Amino acid sequence: MDLSYSNINLFPSVIHQFDVNDFDEMQNQLIDYVYKMREKDPVGNSISNRGGWQSKSFSVVNEDDILHLFLINYLSEFLAIKKSVSIKADAWVNINKPGDYNVKHNHPFCNLAGVLWIKCSENCGNIEFENPNLFQTYMESTDIDSKKKGEIDYYTNDFNIKSNIYPTYYFNPTEGRMIVFPSYLYHYVQENKSNQDRISVSFNIRLD
Repeated sequence: MDLSYSNINLFPSVIHQFDVNDFDEMQNQLIDYVYKMREKDPVGNSISNRGGWQSKSFSVVNEDDILHLFLINYLSEFLAIKKSVSIKADAWVNINKPGDYNVKHNHPFCNLAGVLWIKCSENCGNIEFENPNLFQTYMESTDIDSKKKGEIDYYTNDFNIKSNIYPTYYFNPTEGRMIVFPSYLYHYVQENKSNQDRISVSFNIRLD
């Protein structure tokens, strides 16, 4: 039989990725900034974090502040957003020591959410996203009589990889990298299994 085959992936959940190529030039300044921030408020906040330290939320507006300015410059390069749209961000700092992690959550009351990695080492805890269409995808592509819950059984591995069909998907933290994602995506941060602190900045974005 002579036939042609193609597939079209509709309704994606878009993850935006940014990288600062010269991040090492400012990394130590940001690390010092974060630890001084914790010294001023050692209690911090406790929301999704289990262990570790999370700062109180702050509006990203002060261009005289090194962290604020860094985020402002990052977000000003958000080429996918129309120039006529204003980007407002509220952020908070995370220090996850060995053994700390973040439970599954999403970010309501905003359009987008994101994370910037300042300090991270191997095995310090990936960020893992849950497929928002998990039930539909499971019914479509998995043998419902199989005990291998969560595995994609009907499609070939090659098709799953090319089409990004996964129950969950993780990103390795990378210093100087920022990802921005739809705020409705449920995600969690795996346990820090390294012997160093993992430092990141999380934020919510409102588009106006």
